[in-house]
Amino acid sequence: MPAWLTLDAPAPPLLLWVLGSVLVYVLGANVLWLARETRRLPASVGSVLYQAGRFLYYLGVPYLVMGGWPLEPHRGLLAPVTLGLAGLDATWTVSRWLEAAGTGVGVGLLALGFVALAWLNANRGQTAGRLGFSAVPIWRLLIDGLYLQVHWAFYRGALAVLFDDLYVGVFWGLVLACLELLSSPFWRRCWRTRACAGDAWLLGVQVLVSALLFLLTHNLWVCLVVHWALSLTGWGLGRSQR
Repeated sequence: MPAWLTLDAPAPPLLLWVLGSVLVYVLGANVLWLARETRRLPASVGSVLYQAGRFLYYLGVPYLVMGGWPLEPHRGLLAPVTLGLAGLDATWTVSRWLEAAGTGVGVGLLALGFVALAWLNANRGQTAGRLGFSAVPIWRLLIDGLYLQVHWAFYRGALAVLFDDLYVGVFWGLVLACLELLSSPFWRRCWRTRACAGDAWLLGVQVLVSALLFLLTHNLWVCLVVHWALSLTGWGLGRSQR
């Protein structure tokens, strides 16, 4: 058992980063929801603040924990390879890359087949349109995928270090990712709205698939490519409905 789990041990800084990140997400999502519902911010100002906040949160937090400013580069609490940023050291040989890519293709095809079958089942007959996908630009799907995969990899990597166990880290990282989804009023509203219920459902699938892929490959790039493939599949299915 890690020493920090004992009552008399101080909380490690890495744990505070993780818990702080979850708290910021929960508060930020609900404050943003309230601001949009009450229209207290002009649309243009709110959009700029939203995009800037997303960038700083999803990419800035892992950057700082890994040793970004004001720390020296690569002198932080986490090494890049802990987040699955493969290719930055000699341990990732060609054969290991091919193995990870093969695992990604296999898991990705299974996930794509599951998504397609679930969509067909949910939208046949009188239930047509029950599992809809919202119309969003492809560039937004790609950026969202990058943000989410780095964010989830940060949780998995940090918790794997804290527990000194990759399996435990991936499990609790999955728990935190699901907790954040459930705490978001945007995700909950989409889940109840036919026009974008597919987006909320697909995001849950991507959380599970990326956790499995990270456990099998420990490669963020493989997780990202499969995430993008699932997002583009949802985008294509949504276009076929319109």
